[in-house]
Amino acid sequence: MTLNFSTIKIAGPAGSGIKSAGQLFSKILIEHGFSLADYSEYPSLVRGGHNTYQITFSDKKVFSTHYNVDLFFSVYPNHWQQHEQEFTKSTVVFSDEDFSNVKSKANFLNLPLKEMAANAGSPLVINTLCLGVAAYIYGLDTKIAKELLSESYGKYSELNINAFNIAYEYAKNNFSKYKINLKKPTKKVKMGFYDGNEAYGWGFIKGGGVFYAAYPMTPATGALHFLASKQTEYRLTVVHPEDEISSANMAAGAAITGARSATGTSGGGFALMNEAVSFCGIAEIGMVYYLVSRPGPATGLPTWTSQGDLFHAIYSGHGEFPKVVLAPGDLDESFEMGHVSLNLAAELQTPIIVLSDKLIGESSGSTQYFPDMEVKINKGKTLNEVESEDFNRYAFTKDGISPVSVPGTPNGEFLCNSYEHDEHGFSTEDAELSEKMFNKRMLKVKTALKICPKANLFGSKDAKKLIISWGSPKGSILEALKLMENSKDFAFLQLKTLWPIMPDIQNIINAFKEIIVIENNGTNQLITLLKSQFNFNPTTIINKNNGRPFFPEEVIDLLTKKK
Repeated sequence: MTLNFSTIKIAGPAGSGIKSAGQLFSKILIEHGFSLADYSEYPSLVRGGHNTYQITFSDKKVFSTHYNVDLFFSVYPNHWQQHEQEFTKSTVVFSDEDFSNVKSKANFLNLPLKEMAANAGSPLVINTLCLGVAAYIYGLDTKIAKELLSESYGKYSELNINAFNIAYEYAKNNFSKYKINLKKPTKKVKMGFYDGNEAYGWGFIKGGGVFYAAYPMTPATGALHFLASKQTEYRLTVVHPEDEISSANMAAGAAITGARSATGTSGGGFALMNEAVSFCGIAEIGMVYYLVSRPGPATGLPTWTSQGDLFHAIYSGHGEFPKVVLAPGDLDESFEMGHVSLNLAAELQTPIIVLSDKLIGESSGSTQYFPDMEVKINKGKTLNEVESEDFNRYAFTKDGISPVSVPGTPNGEFLCNSYEHDEHGFSTEDAELSEKMFNKRMLKVKTALKICPKANLFGSKDAKKLIISWGSPKGSILEALKLMENSKDFAFLQLKTLWPIMPDIQNIINAFKEIIVIENNGTNQLITLLKSQFNFNPTTIINKNNGRPFFPEEVIDLLTKKK
């Protein structure tokens, strides 16, 4: 039987090369032309614990990893017990241990990793040994695999290629009956392999971003590291200040000078940035906040995923002022939000928040090759020169957006501070002027509703049931609809702009008889948000709030069985 997709998982303690081996195998698959999505789990430990990395791949587009595993590798003994629910009768489990007393529906096979590693010359190659077995089971091109091994391991390439060969031959002699016949891609296209943080970073670069300041905080740190690695090539300034407060204010300062700038963090760090968000609101500073969520409150689950920061983003900062909250649902949209957010910041001159999460930020997949992408850059109402000596930076306009000068522009001087102010920037406590200036800023919402990303509507036009979600559940929902026999009964509305709420959303929702909302949080934040804007009463509510994402099999089960 030829499979249309397959899922492989590798597990072991931190420090044993679980993710590095998994990502190398992903690159081997991409070189074969496969589409894939990955997912990794790890505790907040440098060494030890239980780490996993899994890949679902196919000759067709893969939107998310699957729950059920076909091939499972335990690089050290006893790292499979936590995953028995993921095994099926066709699952093959490899580990260097005695399985004679194990009773399970899966197929358990002893793989003498310790002995083979000794023959290869190092105990550190056990992860590469697993790759050799997997390459045989899936019938992959060994030449492609060895070329990537050589590229990845440099001076240690000979050692790892030797280990790969030993494992491949062992599998060939012992596991031929377990080979998986997977439908191969008919053609290869140029694809990149990125995680969500890198995708956002590429969008930032392509969108003309020049300044990024951030203090490391999982799971947003990847964007900081990625952009730092591109400083010389793309003439970026990337700064690691002493804390999140400094990061946000440095980015705001850069934005005042005309730089397209951003800062990045997770929930706890964003809490520290809230005063800077307010400052950008009243001073009309267009900058981007890249918020990659993890479960809270406080430290919470620092290496896991959640959509619990929707309200935190929308209601960030004290006082009332316009802001935009965007939510990417996958790698391509992370790239999109990377450059769109910079355009919106320039056009609207107000805080723009890109709300991602650990699942998107740290999960990788095959996608378009971002370095070749070109995007439109919009600089808004930035003046090249100021004709009048009486320049009013905060002039009242029909759309609430005033022309802005870059410091150093002749006659373009203005005051930029955190006080309510007049048109030039001088502080004021006048009641009439204060209300007038507040109303001026709020006019930006009308423009935002016109230019912010619109929602995506997937599925059949004849569907009677509408799934509504935002952010990372997108992949599992689309993958579920791809697998479901009755998928024509469902449509899927993905909201990309969470604030302000697009006015056409209500009309789309009202066209369906049954409404199902799926969120990776425990308090129905999207539902509460939609209820605040119009009459909204979903038929079914599906939540998950344990740090783990939704999987397609889970979504199918919930859609077909949940009452």
